[in-house]
Amino acid sequence: MIKKILMSVLCLLVFFGCAWADEMSDVQSFFNSFVNASNTYSTTLPSYYVNNAKIVRIVYKPDGTKQSVVVPFDRYLSELKKGAALARTVGYKNRYVNQKITKVGNDYKLSATRIPRNDKTGLNAYFIITKTPSGYKIKEEYMGTTVQRFLNAK
Repeated sequence: MIKKILMSVLCLLVFFGCAWADEMSDVQSFFNSFVNASNTYSTTLPSYYVNNAKIVRIVYKPDGTKQSVVVPFDRYLSELKKGAALARTVGYKNRYVNQKITKVGNDYKLSATRIPRNDKTGLNAYFIITKTPSGYKIKEEYMGTTVQRFLNAK
């Protein structure tokens, strides 16, 4: 009897472990697709986000201090469109290294070091990714940046 119970528990653990691993793989695939869309300035980029996603920039100031700025989602989308032509011209791309995915409630947190074009050290970033009826979407994006114009985000 004990042996049957232990085998049943073991089977459940394997099943749920495989399902969780599949979800992690799906989240990683979604993120890889998002990075590709970002780095190719795809017009589909807004579809990777939930409506009114939270966009946070931690601005590293020249004096060494940091300031957190929440960028309104509509402004963020507008700036994506405006900046795409220049970014494409200069070949601006981001790389994400040291990626780690963790389950947070019903969502996933993908943490990484974002290495923007010409940067040597990288900056912290994370994305909260949620499963929706239409697939995975980013509901929060948090990135460190040295771009000072974000301080005017109102």
